[in-house]
Amino acid sequence: MRLPAALGSILVVLVALLSACGDEEAAALESGDVVRARYDDQFKDGRDADVTLPTGRLLINTAAPVDGAEADETRNRESVDAPSGAVLVPITWQYDTWASDRLDGIMQATATPLVDLVSNGERYRLPPPERQAEAGESFYVVVDGDAEDRSLEIEFAGVTQTVDLTTGSRDEGEAAGLYDINDVKLRKKACDEEVAWFDTLTTAAEFRCDLVGPVLTPYAAGEWAPEGSVWLALTLRLEMRVFGETNRLGGGARFVATSVKVRPGIDDEAPVFTLSTEDEADVCPLTARASCGWSKHLVFEVPADDGEQGPLDVKASYRLLLGNSWNNYDPPRRQTVSAKESIKLWSDR
Repeated sequence: MRLPAALGSILVVLVALLSACGDEEAAALESGDVVRARYDDQFKDGRDADVTLPTGRLLINTAAPVDGAEADETRNRESVDAPSGAVLVPITWQYDTWASDRLDGIMQATATPLVDLVSNGERYRLPPPERQAEAGESFYVVVDGDAEDRSLEIEFAGVTQTVDLTTGSRDEGEAAGLYDINDVKLRKKACDEEVAWFDTLTTAAEFRCDLVGPVLTPYAAGEWAPEGSVWLALTLRLEMRVFGETNRLGGGARFVATSVKVRPGIDDEAPVFTLSTEDEADVCPLTARASCGWSKHLVFEVPADDGEQGPLDVKASYRLLLGNSWNNYDPPRRQTVSAKESIKLWSDR
C-alpha cells in the first residue's frame, strides 16, 4: 500500500530531525575531550611556562578556564560549550627545537612524551605535542569542576616533570640537568692547534680535528643516566686528507688514508656509547673529497658530583696507501701511522 504523499514527506522530515539529534548527542562534549582551536598561537595572553625535554624545549601558554568557545575560536568553526559542572582549559604549546642541531645526535631521543592535565585529583591524557609543527598547537580540554588547580605532568621515558599552569612554576625532577645545556657549551672548537698529531721532522699530515661540547646531561643516546651519574657527551671529528713524508734530502712521498681506527677514552675508560654522526664526515675513504673521516658522538658515564672530567685521550691509527713519490724516494706501498694525544675538554674559568 502506498503512503499518501503528505504523510511520506512528514516521515522524511522526522527521520532527518532524529538523525540530527543523534549527531548532536554524539558530538556532545565529555570530560577529557580535546577541542582543537585555531592553528595560530591564540592563547598568547595567558600564563607562560616552558619545559626542557630531550627532544627540545616545549613552550607552553595557558589561559584561564572558560565556559565555552565561539565559532571563530575553534578549528572547525563551530561554537562549543563545556558540559554542566565542567570548564574548558585553553592550552597552546610548541616545540622550540634545540637551537643547535648538534644536540639531536647526542640525545638520540625517540620516545614520545606522555602528557597529563591534572586538576582536582583527576588526570586527562592529552595528545602529545608535534615536534615538527611549524606553528603553535592550540586546543581546549574539557575538565570537571572549575579547574582552578591545574597542572601538566610530562613524562619522557620514565622521568616526569610537572608544570603548575596557574603560576608557571615547574618541578624538573631528574631532568634538571637538561636546563644547564646551552649553545655556548656546544660551540665547535679545533683540537689540532695545540697538539702535533702526525707532524714530525720528516712527516706532515693534512689533518683536522674538531670537538663539539662537551656537555654534562642526564639524558643521552636514548637513555637517562644511572642514579648518581650523568652523561658526559661530546662529538669528535677527525679527518685525514694527505699524509706526507720526506727523507730531508729532496725525496718524499704522499699517501692517502684507506681506513682508520680510533680509541677515545677518559681516565682509561672507553665511552659507554659511540654513535655515528651518520654523515660524510664519518666515511673512510670518501672518494669525492679524497679524505678519510671519522665522526662520532661519544657518551661517557661520570659521577654526578665530580664536576668537569678530562682530558679526552685519543689514539688514531690510519692505514695508508702510497699515492706518489719523487726524487728516488722508495717508501713501502702500504703503511700504518698512529698518533696519541690528549685533548683538553674544558676551557679555563
